[in-house]
Amino acid sequence: MTLFKTKEKSTRYRAPVSQLWAASNGDLEKWATDPDCIDKEECGAYLTKRLAELARLQAEREDARARKRAELQDNPFDPRTEVSADAAFTASRIVKHLWIIFVLLPVVLAVLWAVMK
Repeated sequence: MTLFKTKEKSTRYRAPVSQLWAASNGDLEKWATDPDCIDKEECGAYLTKRLAELARLQAEREDARARKRAELQDNPFDPRTEVSADAAFTASRIVKHLWIIFVLLPVVLAVLWAVMK
């Protein structure tokens, strides 16, 4: 016989409701189906809302992809008016070196030839 009654430990727990946005779908599904979770209704509602949003975004992506594919079927060429930074850098280096080889070097050699004569 004990003087103090020990409190039984409950297996019920709370899900981190304030951070449901950071939880994975697996965690939300686990909490929503666990009978010991106190916040299972909130987790289930948030999971349903998240899955509906993901389905909506997937449908939008598929629709945009289908529209782009149809547009490319009509006009398969996609001319670009912009030049990438890498291409501009490479072109400037090539032009600079060609200018040195074909303009500056002959001028310097002509001046040296004239001075040496």
